[in-house]
Amino acid sequence: MTTALIYTLPFLSGLLLAIGVLWMKRPFFKLAKRSVSLLNTLVSDLDEDEKFEAVNAQVFKTMGALALVLCMSIVVICFSTAVYTGVFGLVFEKTLSSGIKMGILAVGSIVPFVIPRKQTSDYSDIAQLFHRLVLDNYHLGKRLLERQVKNSEVSSHYSGPFSRVLITGLARSGTTALTKELEKRGPFASLDYSNMPVLLAPRLWRKFYRPKQVENKERAHGDGVKVGLASVEALEEYFFKVLKQDCYILETGLQKHALSEEENALYRKYQNSISGPGKVYLAKNNNAITRLPSLIKHNPDLIVFVMLRDPLQHAYSLMKQHQKFLAKQEKDPFVIDYMNWLGHHEFGSNQRPFLLQEGEAELHLGDPNTLAYWLKRWVSYYTYVQEFETVHLLSYEAYAHDPVATLHCIAQASFIDLDTTGLGVFSKKDVPMDKAGSTLETAAHELYLKLIGQCRNVSL
Repeated sequence: MTTALIYTLPFLSGLLLAIGVLWMKRPFFKLAKRSVSLLNTLVSDLDEDEKFEAVNAQVFKTMGALALVLCMSIVVICFSTAVYTGVFGLVFEKTLSSGIKMGILAVGSIVPFVIPRKQTSDYSDIAQLFHRLVLDNYHLGKRLLERQVKNSEVSSHYSGPFSRVLITGLARSGTTALTKELEKRGPFASLDYSNMPVLLAPRLWRKFYRPKQVENKERAHGDGVKVGLASVEALEEYFFKVLKQDCYILETGLQKHALSEEENALYRKYQNSISGPGKVYLAKNNNAITRLPSLIKHNPDLIVFVMLRDPLQHAYSLMKQHQKFLAKQEKDPFVIDYMNWLGHHEFGSNQRPFLLQEGEAELHLGDPNTLAYWLKRWVSYYTYVQEFETVHLLSYEAYAHDPVATLHCIAQASFIDLDTTGLGVFSKKDVPMDKAGSTLETAAHELYLKLIGQCRNVSL
């Protein structure tokens, strides 16, 4: 046996071991998901008979996944050991010292992990697994929520008339930009990206994870808005998904639903556990429209601001974002799961309309690559919005042109002091568009003119 072969065998042994580990990644991840699913079932509030049957099913699946991992591990270890020992000792195994052989094996085992691989997702495999383990198991989420709200009260300790501020509107109406500015300039507290994925127990998660709070990355929308782990976002929707067990998310769209007094009390405790004494809970949630009547009814200390944008520009922006996210989701399927977990159904392959009035399931039909498709959604949404007398409308265009004036309007309405120092004009420009003059465009424009006169930040 040549010297080269003697050195090659332990290297190949390490290489096989590493390749085997990579080969076992999917089965191992499956075992992890099965194990957590079993735990999720064990802590569920199902009745005893249902739980017994569900636990048995999960145990069977978990044992199957475990058996597969064990079998694959045995195969990998046997092959690696066989090569390391010189194919069952047929090679002069004592030619090299054990220390040198182990060193060569270590080098071989590192090689597959240092070879650059094309990254198709912003999230690593481990990060994706962690998100799935936490966000896919609602019963575990409920137990985490119980820990989060323990010792939290339903009432707020904030001294002002409004201890809760909700920013909402149809997607692409400026809700994120406005919420980001408010969070920086007032006594607000909210969920942010650093709370992901443990959204129902951010206090517990903070004990283990304290990242740098910077905003240095453009968000996936590609609209120039910088985000980071300090950026507030529409993350509270996961609370409602767990609370309602996704019952309002249909194939045809997001259905209107109401919060009971008990559910709303839990929501208030959750809010207070995040905001704390002396702080105002700030939420940006475009899905809030689906439960807005009950939110207003149960929360007299809630003030709601709805963003309004020119319908043609708004529809065009929605259409372009839909196309952008379709391409992104095709490249990285994890984006679909991520958006589904957070209840983001505004655009992309998982897009669903708001079903706010009878007979609106047809909004799911049509061609999303046309302005008409999104104009119908605009008319549906803002036709429903005009039914609410207590919400405060804000113009997107007026905010972009004079954000200081908009924040002054919000401060006046909410009795919350806001610092507008250094707040500059946004550089957003309208896209030149030809108006077809269709019946739908006319209806949207007339509704827009009617509502723009009610916007607090527009001077007539």
